[in-house]
Amino acid sequence: MESEDDPKENHEIKIAKDSKTFLELREIVNKFDPVNLVEHGAPDDEHDRLTTELLMLLFQESMDEMRDLLINCSIWYGYDPNDMKEEFRERFNKKIDRTHNEILNWYAKNKN
Repeated sequence: MESEDDPKENHEIKIAKDSKTFLELREIVNKFDPVNLVEHGAPDDEHDRLTTELLMLLFQESMDEMRDLLINCSIWYGYDPNDMKEEFRERFNKKIDRTHNEILNWYAKNKN
């Protein structure tokens, strides 16, 4: 039997896909929309794998890994960021930085 103060139980609650924490981060991730799927009509849960993995990294305080995940998640959708044309690289990097900062700010505000 797990007590109410069991960290494992609390952690599982935080990553439930209907939790406030998950839904707020999903909103940020869907705005990031790595390959514009949500923008073109994909369902809101399209990037739930990314949202879940970002939450896991946040809970582990792995902020640098989180940025790397934002960069490399495009591979899941068949796009390698290393193959990006130079003319798009600056815009891509700004989008990564903006999203990473937005997640960090959101997390700092809601951490406690």
